[in-house]
Amino acid sequence: MKIKKLLVPYLILLVSFGCTSSLVTVEGEDYQNFNLSDYQSYGFMEIENTAPDNPYFQKAIDLIKKDIESEMSTRGLSVSSNPDLLVNIGLLVEDKVQTRTTSLATDPFTYTGQRRYTWKSEEVPVNTYKEGSITMHLIDPTLNTAVWIGSIDRVVPKKDDKKAEAIQFAVSELFKEIDQN
Repeated sequence: MKIKKLLVPYLILLVSFGCTSSLVTVEGEDYQNFNLSDYQSYGFMEIENTAPDNPYFQKAIDLIKKDIESEMSTRGLSVSSNPDLLVNIGLLVEDKVQTRTTSLATDPFTYTGQRRYTWKSEEVPVNTYKEGSITMHLIDPTLNTAVWIGSIDRVVPKKDDKKAEAIQFAVSELFKEIDQN
């Protein structure tokens, strides 16, 4: 009897963790009826380099384009100079600071002289990291409107060999979200 009482909460937890949400944020509900198979060709819009001093920007854009080309060809679309669908890529990388709140249990009192000790709860930096965001706009050139907009935010790996893998994962997640429409 005791096992049955414990089994129900564990099953509820298991089911709730099994129903995870997507990593991709789709802007608005206007794109629910988008179907990629309605298009036969695609092309990339011109990308403005906002960081010309950063040599990694163009490398990242080239990796994103390569992965998008792979995903599009898997779905039967081909590159064209007169495309049915335009792809606009946005890339943003920000420096972030991971913090934690001090605790009386882990952070001691500080001595300020003459037998005065003080303690206060505060946010202290623990780590720095880079967070990257890829936004993909799919635009119908005949309507001149976006037919799908999605973005994904992930931590950028510090090692160069892991960055290409992270970009590939992000692009594949964007296309998984498109396929779910």
